[in-house]
Amino acid sequence: MILNPKSENPNKKNLAFLTGMIVSVLAILVLTVGNTAFAQPVFTDKLDLGLTSFYPDAASQQKKVDTLKNLNYNISVPLNVEDIKDKLGDGSFQSADLDFSTTQPTVPGSNIRISFTGPISATNGVAETSKLYAVVAGKPKLNTCPVEVQETQIAFFNQKDDANTKAQALSDEGYLVYVTANTAVQNKAREKIIELNCQPNAQGVIVNGKTQKVTVDFTDIFNLLPQNLQQPAKNSPFVYSPKSDSIYLVNARKEYDPTNPTK
Repeated sequence: MILNPKSENPNKKNLAFLTGMIVSVLAILVLTVGNTAFAQPVFTDKLDLGLTSFYPDAASQQKKVDTLKNLNYNISVPLNVEDIKDKLGDGSFQSADLDFSTTQPTVPGSNIRISFTGPISATNGVAETSKLYAVVAGKPKLNTCPVEVQETQIAFFNQKDDANTKAQALSDEGYLVYVTANTAVQNKAREKIIELNCQPNAQGVIVNGKTQKVTVDFTDIFNLLPQNLQQPAKNSPFVYSPKSDSIYLVNARKEYDPTNPTK
């Protein structure tokens, strides 16, 4: 930010700008009453929200999916057969909302709701958030339909190239990489899902998001997490197990457009 040297009270201008940025962040993190959708952010640039949450059973998962669809989210997991071609996410986001509260964590205190945004910068006094990148992948269990996965991997990165490298590595290990900016890897996942020749269930779901273990890697963006989780996240990925028989994953994305508040 460039201050006018003729300004009589530059401290007031600094305070106003910082207050504006704080309000912007709070607008992202404040939840609307009655659901888990974020309030409309006040950033002037479009803001992509990535949402991931875990549930103890399929009914709770489906209720969340229905709610998000009504709020115009794109659902990546569970994966509907009609969405394989064009609804898989590219992994880019500016704000994340992650709910691990229904799981058993390996890192004490990490089974909570975690929300964070990309680093905030200013251009001509206007607050903007940097893009971050996520990879979401699952190793499929054999002979399951809809397809269940043995383990889900989620990783977050500051740079697209690093995210693409991780996606490639997971694909090479036999994971279906649903969410990634690496289009070649994502196309491979689509082809593999089709090869499984699984008939969708009554809701059209072909990959149901049911998993036995979830590994979440924050090591590249550990400094964006709550203070008490930064050092554990820097040291190693967080691992979550189900409290009952399985974890049911929901992964979704929404782009807010400040020029059209109805979207």
